[in-house]
Amino acid sequence: MRPQRPDRATRVWEKLRFLASQTDSVVTVEHACVICGDVLEAAGVGLTLVTGGGSAEPVFATDDRSRELEDLQFTLGEGPALDVTHDGVLVVITDVTGAEAARRWPIFTPEAIDRGVKSIIAVPIQTGAIKIGVVDCYRELAGLPSMEGQAEALVCAEAAIGLAVADVDVGRPGLAELIDLEFTEHRAQVHQATGMVSVQLDIGLADALVRLRAHAYAYGRKLGEVADDVVRRRVTFRPEP
Repeated sequence: MRPQRPDRATRVWEKLRFLASQTDSVVTVEHACVICGDVLEAAGVGLTLVTGGGSAEPVFATDDRSRELEDLQFTLGEGPALDVTHDGVLVVITDVTGAEAARRWPIFTPEAIDRGVKSIIAVPIQTGAIKIGVVDCYRELAGLPSMEGQAEALVCAEAAIGLAVADVDVGRPGLAELIDLEFTEHRAQVHQATGMVSVQLDIGLADALVRLRAHAYAYGRKLGEVADDVVRRRVTFRPEP
């Protein structure tokens, strides 16, 4: 009699536990993100979380390129993570040089192409109507991964939900432990700078963030860099007298 093959969830958890065992740690949300990228044949992965106010903010990346692309989405206000946060559904772009990617993200897409990304799969992490975050998987291959890989990626997303909830229940740092300090510092500065621009121009916070993003894009800079200049008063948006 042929031995039964482990079911999909069992296989994914075996991968998660093996990855965690390499550093003698418990399985975390970070491991779920890494395995999600692995089963989708991604070269890099980024994680964006939904804040209490409903906005999407990057918190973690597996490599420098993914960190840049996550930060760019935050700077430009467009990209796969923002689409998933808004719509709550899986986003699959099999060829970033195609018309769909250009239509969805006219500014972000050329940046992804310049960095050697060929396709993108953004996996939602949510339970019911509650949106927790998005795992962006950046691939150096055009096309789709295997159907089994896609199915396992969704299991990884379910595992990430359970791990996030379990961490809160047992009092472990969980998601807080995962957050990349570089992202955190940028976001804190952006929020402070947004408030300052809002006061300088007497406009709402949403409009102030749009002005910051436009300035960063126009000068080819990161949003965090412009925000730092605003906070340090090296750049002002106050109208000339």
